[in-house]
Amino acid sequence: MDKKLEFKISSGLKDIIGKDLITDDYVAIFELVKNSYDAHAKKVVITFETNSIRIVDNGKGMSFNDLQDKWLFVAYSAKRDGSEDADIIKNDSYRDKIKNKRYYAGAKGIGRFSCDRLGKRLILTTKTSDSETCEQINVNWSKFEEDQHNEFVNINVDYSQIPYNLEVFPDKSTHGTILDIKPLNSTWDREKLKGLKHSLEKLINPFSNTDDFSIEIICEREFEEDRSVDKFDNPKYIDRDRINGVIKNSILDILNLKTTQIDVQITKDEILTTVIDRGDNIYKIREINRKYPLLDDVKISLFYLNRTAKVNFTRRMGIEPVNYGSIFLFKNGFRVYPFGNKGDDSWGLDYRAQQGHSRFLGTRDLFGKVEINTNNNFQFKEVSSRDGGLVETKGSYQLLKSFEKAHRRLERYVSGVLWGERFKREKYFENDEIAQEHRDYLLTNDKETEDISIVKNSIGSKIDFVQIVKSLVKDKDIEVLYYNKDLTDIISNRLNELKPKFLQDLEEIAEKTNDENLKVKVVEAESKIYELQKAKEEAERKLEEQIKKREEAEAKAQNAEKARIAEEERRKKEEALKKEAQLQAKEAELQRKEAELKKIEAEQKAKEETERRAKAEIEQQKAEQERDVEKKKNKYLSATRNITPEVEDIIHTIKISSTELESSSKSIMSLIQSIPDNDKILHELGYIKFHIERINKLSSLLTKADINSLKEHTKVDIPNYIKEYLPNYSVSIDNIQFNQDFKESFIRKISLLDLSVILDNLISNSKKAGAKKIYVDFKKENGKLFVDFSDNGCGVEEALYRDNSLFEIGITNRNGGSGIGLNTIKETLQKELHGDIEFIGNNKHFNTGATFRLIF
Repeated sequence: MDKKLEFKISSGLKDIIGKDLITDDYVAIFELVKNSYDAHAKKVVITFETNSIRIVDNGKGMSFNDLQDKWLFVAYSAKRDGSEDADIIKNDSYRDKIKNKRYYAGAKGIGRFSCDRLGKRLILTTKTSDSETCEQINVNWSKFEEDQHNEFVNINVDYSQIPYNLEVFPDKSTHGTILDIKPLNSTWDREKLKGLKHSLEKLINPFSNTDDFSIEIICEREFEEDRSVDKFDNPKYIDRDRINGVIKNSILDILNLKTTQIDVQITKDEILTTVIDRGDNIYKIREINRKYPLLDDVKISLFYLNRTAKVNFTRRMGIEPVNYGSIFLFKNGFRVYPFGNKGDDSWGLDYRAQQGHSRFLGTRDLFGKVEINTNNNFQFKEVSSRDGGLVETKGSYQLLKSFEKAHRRLERYVSGVLWGERFKREKYFENDEIAQEHRDYLLTNDKETEDISIVKNSIGSKIDFVQIVKSLVKDKDIEVLYYNKDLTDIISNRLNELKPKFLQDLEEIAEKTNDENLKVKVVEAESKIYELQKAKEEAERKLEEQIKKREEAEAKAQNAEKARIAEEERRKKEEALKKEAQLQAKEAELQRKEAELKKIEAEQKAKEETERRAKAEIEQQKAEQERDVEKKKNKYLSATRNITPEVEDIIHTIKISSTELESSSKSIMSLIQSIPDNDKILHELGYIKFHIERINKLSSLLTKADINSLKEHTKVDIPNYIKEYLPNYSVSIDNIQFNQDFKESFIRKISLLDLSVILDNLISNSKKAGAKKIYVDFKKENGKLFVDFSDNGCGVEEALYRDNSLFEIGITNRNGGSGIGLNTIKETLQKELHGDIEFIGNNKHFNTGATFRLIF
């Protein structure tokens, strides 16, 4: 059997038509203010406290039945079905109001849910004029969010009646409504409050002269800051920067600026259009309303702001026009968002302006409003979010098209008459150079003036205005009620610069408008052109006469010039003879001075020769010094040139050990003679025994096979080996230290003999330099091991050698040295161990001594 089902409404509907739909705090306030306006309130007071907002009005209020059958009836709007004011239509105190306020600001039945956007709880208190008590309901919005399975109708709203207090409603009214919203969902700081105030200035049509509705903001915590604002000189700035106070209509002052404007009034039958430029009426027309049948009460006012107007706007308002807004849309007296917001292009002007430079007017150039009054909420309906403009319908399309037509007519006048954009494009003048001259003058001067005197004196602007009037009079649906006669008076001394065809346009306008005065002006213009043409022909005749006279004078001047040239040649010949005699005398004097100069040059040359010899002697001495160093190096090279590198290494090691033996022997002799200390003697003898054993070991390796065996590469932990090897020298070096923080391994396949020879050489060099301390530092970077070997000896005399010459064979820092040690170390590291050695400077670790860096 068929059954009938019903929709169930979830409590989640509250979010959908509440805070999820109204996503802006300002828009939420606007919706509640609009409800007060629709309730015939004369005043609304918005009070901000730390965590609450109170909105109080003196509207008609609501009865218990209103609350139950209207306010709590979701999506129901009595404004929409015409019953909103049925219960008070007989009340004398409201009859006149209702006559004047035929249109409502809202009609969707969901604006009340803006309270959900602002806070978590709403206490609504309301009273009608014929009630003795106040009705109050308490709505806890959070209850609707507890479980979306709960049905909307099952969420209870607390209701009570409370006594009436005379001070509750504005102006001691006996009726009105109070909305207490708390706690708040967001913070309202001073900047946010100031933004609300500036937005409310434009919420109710600021272009209207009516003052039957006011909005006041109260925020006690901002009183002190408001008082500090009073120090400014300009009272207009003070009023806009205060938070507390009644919101004033500041835009009315701007309407008095001298600007270029168009005003359009659209009724069901006709459209009346007026163009005014800085106080002068330009034209006024009436046309049949054929294209916009859905528009029966529309007013459009657009203002073009030139540079002077923009400056005056900023001076009066305390804000630049581009930051205040551009072209606003008002429906039934209330603003429709986002039309007019900074950066908004809902009218589609900026995109178009980008396509035609200096031809189209964008939002930066304009200011104004479009106002529609209607009860046709189907055709002119705001989107539910209240900040997305109008829903696309035939009505909204016709509204946009009517705006575009008004905009294009203003744009046509500004770009053509005021900017001269058509001077060249439409070929008004005989040539483009003349057209550009007229346009440059217009652009340079007219944008800075507060009247149209420049335009009235521009023949190009007048011709362009004639084209506008011509197009209007040719349209059979348009009746030209007025046009500016000064702008059609083309009588000018530069009339001959125009093409003659434009006189025909004036004749056509005169005929269409039956303007006898204009007909006379056309005749005068034709006469003027004849006079100018006649004057031009006379000027050309005089010019030809002047040319003929000039040619005769030029011929006479040429003959005179020929005679002058002949006389000049004769004079030059006499002058040449005279100069020749003077030249001979000067030549004799020159010869004398030349002989004297040669004498001076010879003396200077002798002096330079003496200086050259002295310089050569200095350079020779320097070369001899360098040669002595080279000889010292070459002497050793020649002595060792037949010895193989292996033999050189072994011989050098033997020499080191022999030297140590000699030193220890001397120490023993000294100890025996001076101090009978057996322990010290035994210590020195042990040292001698160590080096003797090394000499014996090396001697046993003199065969090639033994050397190859010892030089064989094996895996070695280099840092660990150095730490174990160097303490063997503690007998001769008192203090050998290592960087104890370095714990890493660095294993490579190397020859232990090669590494031992390198370390022996470094220790030997340190002892010869008088070192008593040695410090070894390890560092591992980018796959390389750096071993810094520092001592506290006398260091290296860096000034005596070129960079890296210290490692060349035969070069030594010590008298009696062979220079083999450091050279051997460098070659061994580079060839055998794939490393290197660098001298990185003196006094790096100790206050004295050198530091060498081994690189593996």
